Amino acid sequence: MAAPVVMVLAAIYGLGHQGLGDSLSLRDALARARTERAQVKAAGAGVAAARAGVRVAGTIPNPVASYSYTDDPPRQHASLDQSLDWLLTRGADRSAAQSQVRRALADSLRGAAELAAEVREAFYGTLAAAELERVTDEQGLVADSLVRIADRRVAAGDIAELERSQLVLEAARAAQRRSRAREAAGVAWARLARAIAWPSSTSRPALAGRLDDGLPAAPLADLTDTTSLRSPVIEAAVADSEAGEERARRMSLARVPLPSVVAGADWDDPGGQRGALAVLGISLPLPLWQRGGGALAQARAEAARAAAATAEARLDVRRDLAEAATRLNEAAGRARTARDSLLPVARRIRERATVAYQAGETGLIPLLEALRAERDVTAEAVDDLLAFQEALAGWKRTLGEAE
Repeated sequence: MAAPVVMVLAAIYGLGHQGLGDSLSLRDALARARTERAQVKAAGAGVAAARAGVRVAGTIPNPVASYSYTDDPPRQHASLDQSLDWLLTRGADRSAAQSQVRRALADSLRGAAELAAEVREAFYGTLAAAELERVTDEQGLVADSLVRIADRRVAAGDIAELERSQLVLEAARAAQRRSRAREAAGVAWARLARAIAWPSSTSRPALAGRLDDGLPAAPLADLTDTTSLRSPVIEAAVADSEAGEERARRMSLARVPLPSVVAGADWDDPGGQRGALAVLGISLPLPLWQRGGGALAQARAEAARAAAATAEARLDVRRDLAEAATRLNEAAGRARTARDSLLPVARRIRERATVAYQAGETGLIPLLEALRAERDVTAEAVDDLLAFQEALAGWKRTLGEAE
């Protein structure tokens, strides 16, 4: 009887694990990562700290109270000193702090996109490793069945022992490939478990997904239009630039001297005819040695540097977007070709070569070539489908999309 037909194409499509056990989809993996990963909590703490910074920037300084006692009448003195320089700088301080909130939010979005890309790459990397493990197992079964066919043909005198030995060698090499595939699958799962903080005490779930998830049926449209691009990288750079401008404005306003108001009273004069004496005055800083010009120049330079960094960030994002779009389109094209053309052809050639060899219509060389061609095409197809998923992850990361 002919060797059973190996469904390589179905394995590549990832129809895979549909058993009764627990399964893990990409959506589940992303949800778990957002819940369990500490970096999400750290990003939230950063936003909370930035919002608290707005409150700090808008805080009115407390007055300074003082009390003294002297031997000379009036012997007791109390005063309250309230600074007023915050009247000019409070608005700029709050604006700068609000820019830092926008920066923290942009960093949080960027971190979420990085996390989503990490999980997507790890998820489909594990799925690809599992597919390769399954395919190598099936190819090993084919090689073993061919050895049994060769045994019968040797016994019948149809082929020489040397030909059987070559098939035994091919079966042994298939076993080696199965070991390497199991190793790769274990390493890939370790990466995914780290990405989603999967507890080591919990059994490994089956992955519910396909390597061609999201693969478009036709080439994508132009993806490089950046007219309305709002990348978290750009938003963070803009927030830094705005904060720099507000700090420079704050330093400019701080050069204006504003007084501090002093109010108090003197009392406890045994020989005096009047009670407590009111004290009211002001204290004014005198710009004798410096007027804050150095600090203002420094703040303006920092603002100019932040503005230049924003312009560079826009260029970087446009470049990253163009590169990601190119990779995504080309990877999608290769994945479609591998899935729809190369895999079916390689499978049919191997099946026909197997039947022909069993019937004695062809020699060993065409059979071995068909086996190796199918093996190579299968591995390349898995690589191409995984490359598409990685390119899609890179595209979403560049846009700041968190799935």
